Amino acid sequence: MSPLAEATYTILRQRLRLAPADPRITYAELAKQLCDSCEDFESVNHRSRSLYAALGEVGETCRLLGRPPLPALVVLAGSGRPGAAYYAGRFPGVVYKGERVAAWRKDLEAVKRTTYPPR
Repeated sequence: MSPLAEATYTILRQRLRLAPADPRITYAELAKQLCDSCEDFESVNHRSRSLYAALGEVGETCRLLGRPPLPALVVLAGSGRPGAAYYAGRFPGVVYKGERVAAWRKDLEAVKRTTYPPR
């Protein structure tokens, strides 16, 4: 994984320990924590392509580890659910909003029950 993806993985993994009941984090909160963690990430914001690419890398790493996708924790501030890119990448054949949200909720619950190894 790229350094940004590694840092993203670490932050999301920590969320599970720090807030086990509701470990969700907004894109903006995640971007701020990344900026605060390393000078190399100062330009990352909640709409950065690099942030979305890092989340994709984290999701792929989770898949390779046989674990649910940690990016399920990252949500929009307004809805408390992931953005469109999460659904497009994770559930490309699911077109109905209700079905996508139900599938994400299953992912979220699976993530909350899973232990992720340190990187």
